[in-house]
Amino acid sequence: ETVMPGFTHLQHAQPTTLAHYLLAYEQAFSRDVSRLREAYARVDVSPLGSAAFASTGFPLDRAYTAALLGFARPAPNSMDAVAARDFAIEVLSGTSICMTTASRFCEELVIWSTAFVGFVQLDDAYCSSSSIMPQKKNPDVAEIMRAKAGSVAGELTAAITIVKGLPMSYNRDLQELTPHLWRGVEAARQSIPLLAGMIATATFRTERMAAEAGRGFSTATELADVLVREYGLAFRTAHRIVGRAVRHGSLDLSTVEAAAREAAGLSVVDLGLTEAKITSVLDPVHAVAVRSIIGGPAPAAVAVQLAEQRDLLARDAAWAEETDTALSSAFEHLINESRRLVA
Repeated sequence: ETVMPGFTHLQHAQPTTLAHYLLAYEQAFSRDVSRLREAYARVDVSPLGSAAFASTGFPLDRAYTAALLGFARPAPNSMDAVAARDFAIEVLSGTSICMTTASRFCEELVIWSTAFVGFVQLDDAYCSSSSIMPQKKNPDVAEIMRAKAGSVAGELTAAITIVKGLPMSYNRDLQELTPHLWRGVEAARQSIPLLAGMIATATFRTERMAAEAGRGFSTATELADVLVREYGLAFRTAHRIVGRAVRHGSLDLSTVEAAAREAAGLSVVDLGLTEAKITSVLDPVHAVAVRSIIGGPAPAAVAVQLAEQRDLLARDAAWAEETDTALSSAFEHLINESRRLVA
């Protein structure tokens, strides 16, 4: 129910809520999780036994060794197991997309924390002062994270470029790819927990958001919609009337009436439009409340989104825990089997 302005082109567009705004980023991050889960499934194959590329004449039990190492299965083709690096590119792609989302969010936090906007106050732990200006509080962590997104994108580009011209099977070029994988994953691994902490400790200035929610004629669209829904005008006509009223600098009844006569040759007063109706329609809380369809910012619609995404989060968290437990179990089994063989 925290009303705030939504933006297009960095200009006031329509009112929304802070929950709706943050859920937009949550949706993007949930897709990042989905991409990385899918990438994990393709990484989860054991190359052991592939040898140089043509496998080996020794009677290896590849399914057994794959299980010992915690893989779901052995790689089905020994040449592909040696030569392919699309799995690394896919992981870097997933982390790069994730970091791009993080960078966009950081950009918003940087803008929102400025004195010009004043929507958020970041915790001191994620900021620093200027080297010479003692009054400054700079959002350093958010800014560095924006740069890290560029670094991860660079690691992805480097990996693709290294692989693109290589024939089958192994080529020494591939040893240059591995550091890009480590650096890209490590940058994301460091950044995402910092972003989580920065959000968790941030103070959102909801009164300031509410004060800005109706500025810039951000509820003008709702007035046009009402002229369509309740007074039977075509949207093209309603859009023209409200747009002309905005150009005249007001959305009071007399201005809208004059705009209607100029733009469409009709009287909205004769249609039944009143000053009281306009006042209620232009209230940002009203503009948010009527947008109650699936995915909308109305509190009831947001509550549904929250419930669905909490369920998805629980499933993702359970998968991560199960996967981690399986890997730990496989490692323990590997140690026990090794000890048994040595004994």
